[in-house]
Amino acid sequence: MALFGALWGEVTGRLQRLGNSTRATFLLQASSSFLSVAVGVVFLTHSATASFSSVASSAHDAKSQAMSVMAATSAAEKYMQAWGARAWITDPSEMPPPPATVRDMFLVHTAMQNHPLAESAFGGLAGWKLGAVGVVPGEPALSGPLFRQFVVDAPAGVVSAADINMHTLEAEVGFELESDLGPKADGTQYSTDEVWEAVGTIMPIIELCGRRSSAECIAAQPVLGVLADALMAGGVVMGTRHTKDTVDRAALKSYSTSLLVNGMQVAAGSTSKCPKGGPIESLTWSANHLLSRGQALKKGQVVITGATCISKEFKVGDTVTASLGALGSVAYTIAP
Repeated sequence: MALFGALWGEVTGRLQRLGNSTRATFLLQASSSFLSVAVGVVFLTHSATASFSSVASSAHDAKSQAMSVMAATSAAEKYMQAWGARAWITDPSEMPPPPATVRDMFLVHTAMQNHPLAESAFGGLAGWKLGAVGVVPGEPALSGPLFRQFVVDAPAGVVSAADINMHTLEAEVGFELESDLGPKADGTQYSTDEVWEAVGTIMPIIELCGRRSSAECIAAQPVLGVLADALMAGGVVMGTRHTKDTVDRAALKSYSTSLLVNGMQVAAGSTSKCPKGGPIESLTWSANHLLSRGQALKKGQVVITGATCISKEFKVGDTVTASLGALGSVAYTIAP
């Protein structure tokens, strides 16, 4: 505005010193120059405003991201300390604030993976679990970390029900990878054929779902608040490993499955209940999903591909058997 005022003062001063005809010519020229300057100033002002808005927006995004990471780190600290001490959260007011978005929920999972106790107390990251099919709108499934101390082979391996605050049994199909599934050079997603090539062995699985809080605390949480706790990860009991050349890949998505407790069937299902319609489809989704989050499936990791049937009908001392079609069965006696 000060610039426009100075220009206008110069114009009026000159007009007073000119005759009529010369004044008209000068007015035409001055108007054109004045308009050019005005447009230029408006353009510069707009550009500066737009640049400021962009910088302000970036600063706001960075602040929001930093706050999300801080909240996730705080939540992970509470979950991992509760798990490490077996001192479960029993007061709903002591629960970490629920994540606002799925992205924030995954930040909690990542913070749990990177927590010092993950390595020192739980043996480090062993792989991934999949689940929550259709639970969150827009998400075909979700994934969560598994820790090595709680991933065991039957019949020798033991997972204490008390060590994971166990609450649910699931019959699943598991894969162990023989090669990495890192980012592809061309940036494209993995196909099921490519993922199948990375599979080493396939096995029947009993998942022992756990949590770091009481049932009362869970009941008071929204969905993302429940799933932020490592997607209810606990223990995994693995049965006989089958190399992929001994498994009918096409039939893998249509196996009938069941859970038995002390010889009595308590649940039945199918491998078609896995995310994306089958175990290898579920594994392929997991490979691409993790890449979208800046992570990747790696050689030696175990991936359990989602519940085919579930049960809460058990107690310590019961013998649980999961049957998964041609993969056979796996049995486990629940340890205290």
